[in-house]
Order: sequence, then C-alpha cells, then structure tokens
Amino acid sequence: MAGTSLYADLSHYYDLLCSNINYKEQSDFLLRANRFLGNGGQNYLDLACGSGVLLSHFADAGFTCSGLDVSADMLAMAAQRCPQANLICQDMSEIATAQPMDLISCFLYSVHYCASIPLMQKTFKNVYAALASGGVFCFDSVDKSCVANDEGHFHYLALANEKELRFQTRWHYGGHGDDLDLHIDIHETSEETHRHYTEKHSMTAVNISGIRQMLVHEGFEVIIFEHDFNRLREWQGINGNVVFCAIKPQLGEGPTLSAPTTR
Repeated sequence: MAGTSLYADLSHYYDLLCSNINYKEQSDFLLRANRFLGNGGQNYLDLACGSGVLLSHFADAGFTCSGLDVSADMLAMAAQRCPQANLICQDMSEIATAQPMDLISCFLYSVHYCASIPLMQKTFKNVYAALASGGVFCFDSVDKSCVANDEGHFHYLALANEKELRFQTRWHYGGHGDDLDLHIDIHETSEETHRHYTEKHSMTAVNISGIRQMLVHEGFEVIIFEHDFNRLREWQGINGNVVFCAIKPQLGEGPTLSAPTTR
C-alpha cells in the first residue's frame, strides 16, 4: 500500500513484527558488555529505540534511560512503555547529549539506517563525543558481502477473531556500492478481509572491516563479537553478522583491551 510506513501509519504493527525478538537477551548482553568493558556507569542511551522495549529493561535495572528515534510515532509508543525515559526525536547522525552517556546501543541492525557512509562516520563521531570516558557503544551489523538476497525471514502470528498476520523481512544488496534495501511485507488476513502492506527502506551497505576502520578513526578501541547474545565471544572472522563493542578510552590510557569470553 503506497504512502504507508511501518514507523508511522503502521506503527501499531511494530511490536507484533518484533514479538519474536528476545529483548531480555539483548539487554543482558549489553549489561555484560558494560560490566566487562565499560566504566560501570548507568547513563544509557538507545539509538533507534523504536517502541522502547530495551529502555524498559534498562529502567528496571536501575539505569537512567534516554532514547532517540527519527519517528515521533515510535517515540509515542516508547513514552507509554517507559515514561521515565528522556526521549529525543532526531536522526542518529545528529546525536548530541546534555550529559555524557556510559552506554549507547543501536540494535536490530539500525546503524545501517544511516543514509550514507559519510553520515555513518558522522554518527560514530557524535557517539564518541556523547560518551563518557570509558563508555561503550554497542551495535550489530551485517557485512555487505554476506547479504544472502534470499526470501529472508517469515514470522506468523495468530490473533483474536481468527485473524492472522504474516510478516516477511528481507535484505537485498546489488553487489556493488553502498546501497542496501530492506523489504518489509505485512499480510493481515481474516475470513472477511485480506490487507497487504509493502514497503522498502533504503539502508547503507558496508563491510565489517570498513566499520572497524571508521570507529578506530574516531578514537574508539574496538572489539568485534559473534552475533550471539548469550555470551561475549570474539568474532572468528567467518559469520557476516557481528556485534561491535566500541570503547572510548579512559582519560590518559592507551589501547589495553582484550576480548573476554563469558557464558
């Protein structure tokens, strides 16, 4: 359906689309990363925070929470879920915080929403400035050479009144350049109706080594982990889905980090 958007007109579908995501597992991963790699502080910011699920987990853990998203509709949902959070309607490349953050996250591959490589670099620059000394920036990413260009992921939900929702999300990368497309299809069916919504999101394709170079350029110490939220396990260089932990060095310290391995 033309003119619709998952983050505005269709925002009521968002939590249903994400109902198979284990946010508790993600928040536990972030807490471990903050404990092992960070400064131990509790000022937390979630970039592309969506409907605020991670914010609610961190608020429950005692953190002072902020969320940033470009969609006012998504932030309205986040405000209901986590009313104590400071919410900012802004593009992530423009991030500027009133006080230093100890932990910043950007999950669900949302860093790829940066509209270009220069804007991704700008985002990393501004995240570095927003972090306190010893703070951690944690996000997941996919290497453009590993985009499968297949049918992606299907997710089915049975709702009340014999209504069914089918979601399909898939990436497409043309094999050159930095244009990456995310395709989202939503089918809502019941005995009386069948609605179909489809949209394409323009994202930025980049490789893992390119992201690492951008982070190092801004001054971060970088550890790359396997995309396994059950533990901190250093990336083995094979899988194309990874989690970056970028640490702003403590004042007066040079690079001293080694990657922990934890269950």
